[in-house]
Amino acid sequence: MSLLENAAHHRLQPLLVVVMGVSGTGKSTLANEIAQRSGLTYVDADSFHSAEAIAQMSQGIPLTDTQRAPWIGRIYNYLCEHESSGKGCILAYSGLKQQHRNLIFSAYKNSAGVLLQADPDLITERLANRRDHFMPAQLLSSQLAEMEPFDNKTPLLRLNTADSVEQLLVQFSDFVDLLN
Repeated sequence: MSLLENAAHHRLQPLLVVVMGVSGTGKSTLANEIAQRSGLTYVDADSFHSAEAIAQMSQGIPLTDTQRAPWIGRIYNYLCEHESSGKGCILAYSGLKQQHRNLIFSAYKNSAGVLLQADPDLITERLANRRDHFMPAQLLSSQLAEMEPFDNKTPLLRLNTADSVEQLLVQFSDFVDLLN
């Protein structure tokens, strides 16, 4: 059993891991890989956006906090249901606003965060090469500007996504070991 599987299976409470960062940092890639290796459920927060919100962002218009509220509520409700059924979860989620992060993390009694960071030029390059996502590269600057500082309430691992996925997984595994 791998370290990730070990950590996921030996907790008394189900675990929520929230992989955060602006668009293009590799949240979905890393979260999906963690989920596959741990047996926890992978959830992409983007799947909770309304068609209207996706259309707006596709046009390069950022969402307001008022527009984000129903999206955050849908994610929260899903996570609460998942936690009450005793299942752990890996969530890929931007996590721009502290107030929203607080609500998301409160859905589980046992949670940890991973913040993916990279040089803006690398992120811009990734966004420019991405063809299967609604978020255009022109929204990167608004996301960077809106990313609020993190508090110390929830364990948080900061990772540089210039590293390979394998390197990030090793760092994540070490982090999980410290949580146990």
